[in-house]
Amino acid sequence: MKDTAAEHLVLVATIEALIAGHGLNEAILRENAYAEAGADAILIHLRKSTAYEMLSFVSEWRNRLPVVIVLTSYYRTPASTFRDAGISAAIWANHSLRAAAAAMRRVCDSIATQEGVAGIESHIAPLSEIFELLKYDELAAAEKQYLRPR
Repeated sequence: MKDTAAEHLVLVATIEALIAGHGLNEAILRENAYAEAGADAILIHLRKSTAYEMLSFVSEWRNRLPVVIVLTSYYRTPASTFRDAGISAAIWANHSLRAAAAAMRRVCDSIATQEGVAGIESHIAPLSEIFELLKYDELAAAEKQYLRPR
């Protein structure tokens, strides 16, 4: 892939050996193969509720390439632990989505219970914030530039 892609491509090799239950030795074996094949960084997943196995991998790996982790199940481990271990990046992949889903459920339950939205308006983002998030100003500028009046 790196031979045919542009120079600016960063190839992150993902390993699932620990999730699949193959253990530390298999994870290291696979990561060595990925590094030799031209990977720029390693992303490792873990399903366990503690970071011990992932930290063991990082220690054994010895930062031959940058390590990226995805935190889902071992969320009790503080970010400083990963920084101290030399991990290059941590991704909290779905926490914002999960928080949004929980908030949407609460709002919908409230609307159903109260049969209206008056009771939730002060607990939700104002429309101006949503318009800013969705970059409506860019849309308005594009419409002005490209939309022809009939």
